[in-house]
This record gives sequence, C-alpha cells and structure tokens, in this order.
Amino acid sequence: MRLSDAIKELALGAVNAESPVDVMPAEIVSASPLSIKIRDNDKLVIPSDLLVVAEHLREHTREIELDGEKKTIRLYNQLNTGDHVMIAAMPGGQSFFVIDKI
Repeated sequence: MRLSDAIKELALGAVNAESPVDVMPAEIVSASPLSIKIRDNDKLVIPSDLLVVAEHLREHTREIELDGEKKTIRLYNQLNTGDHVMIAAMPGGQSFFVIDKI
C-alpha cells in the first residue's frame, strides 16, 4: 500500500468514527495537581489523571549544540492557574490531550 493510500484510509476512518475528537477551549483551575475546566461548562473539572499534556507545556530538557559543544538545557513551560488552553477530548471521553496555550 502506498503512503498516500494509507493516509487516505486513516483520514476516512477518522471521519467515519462514531466519536470523533472534540477540540475545545479550557482554563487551568489548578497547576498542582493539574486540573482543567472546560470553558463552556463551569461544573466539569477534569483531574490530572485524565489529562495528557504536550511536552512543550511541561518542564523538560533538550540537548543542543552551541559552538560545537553539546549542552543540556532545561525549559520551564509549566501551565499556571488561569492559563487558557486548547484541549482535545479523546474518543470515549476518558482522557483529554492538552494541545497548547491560547
């Protein structure tokens, strides 16, 4: 199977899925432990055990090369209370992916 055919098949499967991914705005209610409130539903607070956070929104390290020398840097991009984010509800609504700050 060609790559283009595989991509087309995956796209058609996603379109025809019974529960497609929902993308929605949300707000950080608590940074530690992380909890998020969906913007249009003040009563629904999503706890940290149901959240998957993109690496660029967490403290993490990167290896870089500077002037021919390899170095490790630490990036501090944690989410803070009051931050507005975009989240994707995974099929079945059992987990949510924090995509980015907005």
